[in-house]
Amino acid sequence: MKSIKINKIKILDAALVLLESEGIEGLTMRKLADALHIRAASLYWHFSNKQSLIEGIADHMVKDVATLPPETNSWQQTTEHLASELREALMAHRDGARVFAGTYVISDNILRINNALISAFCQSGAPLSAAAEATMTVLYFVLGCCIEQQAAIQAGSDYLAEKRMVFDQTDHECYPQTQAAADILFNTDFDSRFRNGLDILLSGFRQKIS
Repeated sequence: MKSIKINKIKILDAALVLLESEGIEGLTMRKLADALHIRAASLYWHFSNKQSLIEGIADHMVKDVATLPPETNSWQQTTEHLASELREALMAHRDGARVFAGTYVISDNILRINNALISAFCQSGAPLSAAAEATMTVLYFVLGCCIEQQAAIQAGSDYLAEKRMVFDQTDHECYPQTQAAADILFNTDFDSRFRNGLDILLSGFRQKIS
């Protein structure tokens, strides 16, 4: 196999293409090396194993998040914007949230996003500790929403419709509140679910610091 010049950016770009077609389970070092037309040894020179590759992909996916200064002095609007940017970055790639979840990358991209969120919460007048906790809560919320939405996309609308049919056949007397909330629980408008959930989180934070 003829060797070609390769660098981390080229590898990560190719990994994202492979992720789109194969998903996280099908993303292997061997397949990536084949896609790049390089020897596996060349790939391992840059990434020692799949976990280090996953961390590199996670970092690469969010490279454009929080790169511009906020356009508002409102801590809540800034936080909403940052959370939405992160969500868009993760949703742009198949299994993007699953790739990102559980990685603890220390890089300029990750530190920039965290710093922007913590700074926004600090603008509310909250102490640093509360701002940091709120930042982690928002990050977990974004990840959870994206994982659920991407799983629904992969499963397809027929799968969700079948689950709703099964749900409708359960005992209404045993779970009256859950049954009454069925339309909300099975709402597939993930944009509205994300906005509503984030609003609840930020409203709770506002109450906590007031």
